[in-house]
Amino acid sequence: MDIYEEYIENVIQLAEDAMYDGRYEEAKRLFENGLMEEPGYPKLHAKLGDMYHYHHINLVLAERHYQLALRFKPDYKEVYEELAMLYLDHKKYEEIKMLMKKAIKVDSIDKAFVHEKLGMVEEALGNYKEAIQHYRKGLFASFDNDNVDELKKHIKRNKYKRIKNRWKLWQREN
Repeated sequence: MDIYEEYIENVIQLAEDAMYDGRYEEAKRLFENGLMEEPGYPKLHAKLGDMYHYHHINLVLAERHYQLALRFKPDYKEVYEELAMLYLDHKKYEEIKMLMKKAIKVDSIDKAFVHEKLGMVEEALGNYKEAIQHYRKGLFASFDNDNVDELKKHIKRNKYKRIKNRWKLWQREN
């Protein structure tokens, strides 16, 4: 790490400390000063996105900074996760689909994560068969036992919803 990069990392640390202490204006000023020095530094954009997402509640700016972080570092795993959560929390399903199509091409991104998020989107839209397919793909891509257990629960829940949905349709017809 060179001296300049060390300086930017120190700015990030100071801004994070201010953010976690509730001094959001100071954190914002520090992040923006860092961006004035190095506008293409992905971690600055990611952390500023986190601040807007979780502490300063400006979802438009959070999304913008997450997108900029991905623009400057297309394989930034944590940003994919944060942006997916932001979209999921605000029911931006088409955006999640586009983001996950981009994420699946990145080698460092966990494919189980991608399929789980796509499954969640399909489940939220009531497409239980497609949700089950994504959860199964995630199941086969996962190396984590806890994640496998979670995916199995998703599959079971969607099978139940699918049967329940078919039952309601059958009752209406008869």
